[in-house]
Amino acid sequence: MAKTKGKKPAPKKAAPAAKATKTKAAKKAPAKKAPPAPKSAARGKTPPADPGWMDAGKGHALGIRANDDGDLKLVAKKDDKELGSVPKPLKESPVGEKLGAALDFLEEHARTCLHTVETWMLRSLPVPRGVLESVLPDENWSRVLRDAWVVGVAKDGKVDREAGGFFRGVDKHKGIGVVDRDGETTWLDTETVVIPHPVVLDEVDDLRELAIQVGVKQGLSQLFRETFVPPKTPPEDPHSLGTYAGGEFAMLSQAIGLAKRLGYRVSGGASVCRVLENGRYVEARYSLGDGGDPMYETTTGELSWVDDKQRPIPVVDVPAIAFSEGTRMASLIYAKRKIEKEGSDE
Repeated sequence: MAKTKGKKPAPKKAAPAAKATKTKAAKKAPAKKAPPAPKSAARGKTPPADPGWMDAGKGHALGIRANDDGDLKLVAKKDDKELGSVPKPLKESPVGEKLGAALDFLEEHARTCLHTVETWMLRSLPVPRGVLESVLPDENWSRVLRDAWVVGVAKDGKVDREAGGFFRGVDKHKGIGVVDRDGETTWLDTETVVIPHPVVLDEVDDLRELAIQVGVKQGLSQLFRETFVPPKTPPEDPHSLGTYAGGEFAMLSQAIGLAKRLGYRVSGGASVCRVLENGRYVEARYSLGDGGDPMYETTTGELSWVDDKQRPIPVVDVPAIAFSEGTRMASLIYAKRKIEKEGSDE
């Protein structure tokens, strides 16, 4: 019993250990306090920027804005006052380059939307209602499609060109909303539509007049698109037109770049426009030169057409849309040729 009593103080030795644990816990407590970190973060935090603007430093901010025509451009402001132009240092800043890249992407996307809808028109492709519904939330698609003259396609594939209208929207239950020939808003109960080329539209002049009356502003060049009619008699060369030959450009690369910006493919030294008409492909080819060094001067050549097997088609036999679009392509490129200014004789 005496030994047992003598050992009783041993448990009391654990008390200092517990105190030591508490002391260590107390020492760690300050490390667990979060207030210092938020205060530090708050000091270095940049005040929230205005929506649509990015801080470019020293009171400057950059953003992207659209003008009345829907074209995008880089804009700048300083101390909340918008500047008339963007200073070069801001354009070359990291923020400026980032927005410049975004601008390039948006412009390319807008061109893709336009060229895609033009392809639907040039190839008379039936466009499903579901496709229209899915792309409309995008402003670029909506801008191109709005007010395009569309015609419903029946289940048997027939197109009633009289039953059409200016495209305004899609409703899952009602159909495709249009403004018809009477200027009334109506719904086309059809699963697909066609965006017809103006050369195949009946009474296109009446439609143009109607478009003006109802205030239509097409994002797609359709009703007011420049059109050309095939000649009734063969030209001097039955397989080509020389109307747009002889257009001079300072460099071949300029002519090629122009053709691509206009949305045309360039192949074998020619600008190419491909059309699907009456179930077959027809390709218009406008020579941009001899295909030499892109840095050398060039002179445009003949405009011709070939079928899907690259066989020449006589000019008088070229289908209406293929002839109109091929001639339009050549005229647009030829219009940008180098023109010598006449000097005054002294």
